[in-house]
Amino acid sequence: MMNIFKENNCAVFTVCNLAYLPKALVLAESLLRVDGELLNIYIFDKKIDVDLPESIAKFIWIEDLFVSNLYQMAFKYDITEFSTSLKPYIALEILENYEKVIFLDPDTCLFDSLKPVLQDLEAKPIILTPHYVHPHSDQLPDSDIGMMRFGSFNLGFFAVRKTNQGLDFLRWWSDRCIRFGYFETQFGLSTDQKWVSIAPCFFSDLYVSFNLGYNVAFWNIQERMLEKLPDGKYLVNGEFPLIFFHFSSFDEANPDRLTKRPLSETNRHRKDLVDLCFLYKSALDAKKIPASKIKYGFDYMSNGDYISPTLRRAYACISKELPADHDPFDSNGPVGKFAKLNNLLEKNNTPYKANSFGDVPNHRREFLIINFFMRLILRLLGPNKFSNFSRLLVYLSSFRQNRDLWKL
Repeated sequence: MMNIFKENNCAVFTVCNLAYLPKALVLAESLLRVDGELLNIYIFDKKIDVDLPESIAKFIWIEDLFVSNLYQMAFKYDITEFSTSLKPYIALEILENYEKVIFLDPDTCLFDSLKPVLQDLEAKPIILTPHYVHPHSDQLPDSDIGMMRFGSFNLGFFAVRKTNQGLDFLRWWSDRCIRFGYFETQFGLSTDQKWVSIAPCFFSDLYVSFNLGYNVAFWNIQERMLEKLPDGKYLVNGEFPLIFFHFSSFDEANPDRLTKRPLSETNRHRKDLVDLCFLYKSALDAKKIPASKIKYGFDYMSNGDYISPTLRRAYACISKELPADHDPFDSNGPVGKFAKLNNLLEKNNTPYKANSFGDVPNHRREFLIINFFMRLILRLLGPNKFSNFSRLLVYLSSFRQNRDLWKL
């Protein structure tokens, strides 16, 4: 029996750094199991000599692609921004040798064949899935505001066929991602994802799939009930075969919770989800390899200094003023000097850990102090100027847009 991917001249790929390899390997194993196909794993990390299980996947180091200004991109973007910014670029590269391409995030797992996606591609050249297909409750945090912030479509999956419009879509999207792949939701940017919210305005052949067996994840689980069949496969809502589940923000320490993100307790303790989560956790444990313990190479300067998010954004602000051939990771180069001049290096070399809305209760004292000064500023400026001041703070939250802040 012929491999359906060879028959369709199609390639499947994902992107990740070394730390995410166990998840990518679970995806690779699931693709090999259900479709007999090798996954292309693009490793977004500094190339080093490590043992990789080449029997279940093909590995391509991003440094081997000869991307223009690769190291400048690796410096101005964090790992999430960097890896997502080049997804459409890689898809274009793949379509030089293939007729179809499918992308899956590394934290997805296949439970049935991707044949339905290949069939979709026969009818339409661009396939996307919405985050969910029924409006959320009007009660926060379950409203539709999240989709307004992060985009209509989840780009943990997309599929493209090589047609004029398919290629035009990827070129348009790639240009935007390379130049503006920032995660700055206050400015309407959400890495690669938010751009595609406006893609239906430009590409008439774009197809939005309402197949509920695609891209099942914590953000749509409230509308999708799973039923396990005797053969070990799953049905969604008694109708759609579960093709792939997206284990985004998976809580490995507490698999029964599904995700580290906020989720209603009703959905956390559903038996159909718990069984699936422990199955995925077991698969992850079996794929732990030494390479996944290696620190992200593009997080450090040549002398080992940690590159903070603030330094990345500051660099994005001034990078065009530096020599075209500069190496941003050189501690003794212009970026290293810029970092020292502007106090952009952590004294203890401590890696950054992002706070979220869930951390607010743990910082009540700090908020009391900040609110005291905000009230004082309101009294000094008056309500009209205070509104403009508040808007200015939002603008200044993106350091890359405030050139006057940095010395060079």
